[in-house]
Amino acid sequence: MFLRETVLKKAGVEYRYWRLVKTYWDKKLRKVRHKTVAQLGKLRPQEISMFKKTLSNKAGKCFSWEDLTARKSFEYLAVAILDRIWKYWGLDKVVDNVVEVLAINRCLSPNSDYKVSDWYKETILPKLLGETLNPTRVYRTLDEIHEQTWDIQEHLHRKIQELKIDDYELIFYDITSSYFEQSDCELAKYGLSRDHRRDKKQIILAMAVTKKGFPFYWKVFSGNMADTKTVKEFVTELTERFGIKKACLVMDKGMVSNSNLEKIEVEKFDYVVTLRRSSIALISDMPWKYLRSIDESNVDRKKEYFQYHSRRAYYKELKGQGNVRYVLCFNPEKFLQERKDRQEKIESINKYLDNKNKELSAAKNKRNLEVLREELKRYLEKRAAKKIIKLRLMKNGNTYQIKYRTDEEGVKEASKLDGVWVIMSNVAKVSPGELIDAYRSRMEIERTFHSLKSFVEIRPLYHHEEERIKAHVTVCVLGYLLNTTVMYLVRKKKDFEELTAQTVYNYLRSCKLVELEAGSEKRFKITTPTEEQVKLTRVLADENLLSENKVQYL
Repeated sequence: MFLRETVLKKAGVEYRYWRLVKTYWDKKLRKVRHKTVAQLGKLRPQEISMFKKTLSNKAGKCFSWEDLTARKSFEYLAVAILDRIWKYWGLDKVVDNVVEVLAINRCLSPNSDYKVSDWYKETILPKLLGETLNPTRVYRTLDEIHEQTWDIQEHLHRKIQELKIDDYELIFYDITSSYFEQSDCELAKYGLSRDHRRDKKQIILAMAVTKKGFPFYWKVFSGNMADTKTVKEFVTELTERFGIKKACLVMDKGMVSNSNLEKIEVEKFDYVVTLRRSSIALISDMPWKYLRSIDESNVDRKKEYFQYHSRRAYYKELKGQGNVRYVLCFNPEKFLQERKDRQEKIESINKYLDNKNKELSAAKNKRNLEVLREELKRYLEKRAAKKIIKLRLMKNGNTYQIKYRTDEEGVKEASKLDGVWVIMSNVAKVSPGELIDAYRSRMEIERTFHSLKSFVEIRPLYHHEEERIKAHVTVCVLGYLLNTTVMYLVRKKKDFEELTAQTVYNYLRSCKLVELEAGSEKRFKITTPTEEQVKLTRVLADENLLSENKVQYL
C-alpha cells in the first residue's frame, strides 16, 4: 500500500491530487498490478507526512487499510451552493429552514413532500442546518407557508432592489394552469388547460417576473378563472403592496381587455401587449389587400414592404388611435411554417374522412345520422377546421357517406394573418423596434412556466387542502428563484453563457462528501473536484466550499 501523487497542468497551473494505491498479484496476467483504494484529493503537507508514516508503520497510530471504511457519502457541492444562494437572498431570515429544504429539493431531485425527508438525510443539509426532518414536520411547515406568502413576496421585491440585480422598468405578467390527479378542493375546477388535459381539474397560477426573470409576485386562482379577470387585482397589488409607481407591463393577448387597459392607464403604467386576431380585424389601417397578396413564391420580395428589425421580425407602424400605437409585425419564417402546417392539416383531415368513409361503407348496422353529424362536428372543432373544410352527409343504404371539400375562400381568410402579429402600446417615446424587443422579452416568463412544469415539476398536484396547494406553489416558485439565480450568475461569465441550471447541477452532482473511518479516526473527505466544478464553485459561491479544513467542522 502506498501514496501516489497525480499532477495535472491546465492553463499553466498545476493541480496536485493524491490517492491510495494497493499492490496485488494478477493471477490471469501473472504480474503485479496496482489498484486505487481511495481518492484523497488535495492534501496538506502534514497530511501527506501522516499518511506516509502510517503506511511505513512509523506513525503514532497505525492501522491496516483493510480497516479503512467509507461510512457514508452525502450529496454535497450542488446542495452547498444552493444553500449559499438561499442565504444570498436572505430567505433564511424570513422562513423556516424546512422551506429551504423543500425548495432545494425542487431544484435537484423533485420528490413528493412525503419523501423529501428521506432525500434530506442523503445530503449535507442536516449538517448545514442542524435540523431533523420527518413527513410530519414537512406538512406542518406547508401549513405555515401559506400565511407567509405575502411576506416572502415583499422580501423578494425589496431584495431585488437591494442586490441591484434588476429593476422594475419592465414587468412580465402571465398565467398558466396546473392540473390535479384527483381533488375535491374548491380551487380545483375544469377550465382552459395549458397542459392539454381538459379531463383534469386544475388551478390557475398568475405570476410576475422582472426582465431578467426574477419572480416577486404569484397568486393561485380557481381553475376556471378567466385570464383577463386576474389583471386588475395584479395592477392594484403593484401600487398598493409593492409601491411601484412607474413600470411597463408586458402581457400576452389573453390578458387584453378594454377594462384592463383602462385600469393600467388609470394607475399610470405603460403597457406592451399583443392582440387577438379578432381585435386585429378592427384596426382601420390594416393593409389587408397587401397581406392577402403574399404567398410562398413571393414572400422574400413582399417582406420589403416592412422595415427590417431582425430575421424573424419585420415591422410597419400603423395609424394609431389617441395615445394608442399599433405595430404590425411580420415573421417570414413563421409565415412559411403556418402555410405548411395548414396544408398538412388539410391533408390529415382528408385522410381521416376517407378512412371514415371506408368504415361507414363496411358498417353492417344502421348508423344514426345525428350521432354521426355530432361526431364530425366535434372533430372539425378540435382541429380548428370548421371554416376551411365543408362537408355533408349523403344517405347510402343503411349508412351514410361523407362528401367533403376544401373551402378555398375559408383557407384564404384563415391564412391572411399567417406570420403576422400586432403589438399595441401606449408608450410614446420609443421606437417600434424597442416595442418589439420589449414584447419578445416576454420569453422570460414563458421560460418561467416551462421551468416550473418540466424542471421544478409543479405538476401534477396531489394535495387536497387549499392552503397546502398554495404552499406547494410557493415552494416551487422559490425553487425556480434559485434556478434563475444560478443562471444569472453563471451567464455573466465567459464560456458559461449557454448553461442552464440543470446543466450546472449535472456538473456539480458528482462532487460528494465522504465520511471515512480508520481505526478510531474519522474524517470527512470531498471527492476530488473536476476543473468544471472548481470553476462553477468560484462563480456561484467561493472556493471555501472545497476546503478540506472547512468540511471537518460540519
